[in-house]
Amino acid sequence: MRGQGNFNMVILSNVGGSGAVKAVAVRGSRGKTWRQMTRNWGANWQSSGDLRGQRLSFRVTLLDRKTMTFLNVVPSSWWFGQTFSSRGQFH
Repeated sequence: MRGQGNFNMVILSNVGGSGAVKAVAVRGSRGKTWRQMTRNWGANWQSSGDLRGQRLSFRVTLLDRKTMTFLNVVPSSWWFGQTFSSRGQFH
């Protein structure tokens, strides 16, 4: 997690399956809708909006159209500069 205030950036790594990420969305625990993230560069994806103090979930879609949802990967106590991982994997 990188960023500050209303700017959030995540780096996705070790993505299985085709490994080519087409789209990423994030949802904070206070929200009901998914926010599309935009590719900043390489494996870096960014969003705007203040997500601090919320558990974060991610929806990742690969080029081969496989989609997985990773719920509450990031706890509400997160801060910028931390790293998180999920046991979920594309096959």
